[in-house]
Amino acid sequence: MNFITAYTSGLKTIFSKGKLWLLLYALNFLFAIFLAYPLSGFLGNKLGDTLAADKLLEGFDFAISNDFINQYGDAFGVIANQSVLGLGLYLLLSVFLVGGILNILKEDDFENGLADFWQGGGKYFWRMLRLAIYFLVMQVGIFILFFMLFSALTSGGLDRFHNEGEIVRRGLMILPVYLLFATLFFMIHDYAKIHVVATDKRIVFRPILDAFKWVFRNFGQAILLYLANLLTFAILFFIYLKLDGGSVILAIFLIGQFFVLARIGTKLLNLASATQLYRSR
Repeated sequence: MNFITAYTSGLKTIFSKGKLWLLLYALNFLFAIFLAYPLSGFLGNKLGDTLAADKLLEGFDFAISNDFINQYGDAFGVIANQSVLGLGLYLLLSVFLVGGILNILKEDDFENGLADFWQGGGKYFWRMLRLAIYFLVMQVGIFILFFMLFSALTSGGLDRFHNEGEIVRRGLMILPVYLLFATLFFMIHDYAKIHVVATDKRIVFRPILDAFKWVFRNFGQAILLYLANLLTFAILFFIYLKLDGGSVILAIFLIGQFFVLARIGTKLLNLASATQLYRSR
């Protein structure tokens, strides 16, 4: 199987599992409400007697924004703290969801329907979490290495270079290489997750090594498939940006939900197509 066949097989798979797609959307929607409800009450108390928020929705205005920050600066601290908590909880939810998704995708036919999703989410949660932590450490290491390289190439700053353009050019030279390495490790992370579920290994170090070996043995097809999935997401994101919701709250909400569904769909497509390629090879 080549990457085109895997991509089309992934499309067929995700559209044949509409219940899974809707379940993931419902879980994301409920999680967003869970986070937004207490924050909306806090902002309502802070902004209930002012038209500043309405004016900001009409478009960016520096003067109004500056006054807003000066008068309601304490609200931003609360929002920042809840955002950090929300991000952490969402990462844990994502780990659970991945285990459930892959438990369904590992077989073309499943007898228990969405029961396999809940079972897989619980069964593989800690293994997926450990994988996420290990690959996060790898990504941080890659970033530090490239940041050190950038620092070495631009040491001396403006005392060494004639202008900021020279520094920016060196950064732009390094950035594509960094993005290539970061993308490669994101891709290997996906295949490590697939390998853990496929082999049902409890210790994840061996599946990580096997994922590295598998990706490099099938590098051409794997990277082309990953780029095809990234391109799909980029096209849908471009459509989302081009949709004009204006100032109508309902339109903004509906366009936002389109993006959520598209993001869930592309995540499913990436895992489904990668699973198809993995199983065929």
